[in-house]
Amino acid sequence: MNKAITIGLLGLLVFFTLQGQQGKVDDQALVVEPAVNYLSFAGTITDIRGDEGQRAILVQDENNADNSIVFNLSDNVLLLDANSREVLKDGFAVGQEITAYYPENTPMALSLPPITTPKVIVLNSEVVPGFIHVATFDETLTSSDGQLKLNISTKTKVTDGEGNPVTTLANRELVVFYTISTRSIPAQTTPERIFVIK
Repeated sequence: MNKAITIGLLGLLVFFTLQGQQGKVDDQALVVEPAVNYLSFAGTITDIRGDEGQRAILVQDENNADNSIVFNLSDNVLLLDANSREVLKDGFAVGQEITAYYPENTPMALSLPPITTPKVIVLNSEVVPGFIHVATFDETLTSSDGQLKLNISTKTKVTDGEGNPVTTLANRELVVFYTISTRSIPAQTTPERIFVIK
């Protein structure tokens, strides 16, 4: 009788131990990198520094003349225009308006003006009707800031920064170009163009 109780207790111990380990494996499988929130800085280029290899632009805030940032134009920065076309480093000029997008935890040199390297710079245009949204999008293709939900169509062109086709968008950092959206929260849109930046 004592042997049966001992064997039963050992069986229960093994069972619960295995269940606990299975739970740990399941928990690890569900680990997803935290969503990256993006900040933007819009302004006018007031100076261009360096040469083709080490080029940077000084951008003055469109709403505050005392607020400027130097943005490095490294090879890792996605340079686009408002039509979602690639722009070369020498395509930027003093007087142009741009919007830079960068993760909120991006390092910034404590200089005056501060210096940083954004993920995306878009050369703005008044003649192009449309919107740009940069964020991490979850499994439902809703942005991390809860402002936009994507409905992908066969006409939506999706590539990485080098032009290679991409099919997986969930939990990725995206640059979304779109023209029309619903007035819901989040707004829903069928974008024309998406760049996957991570």
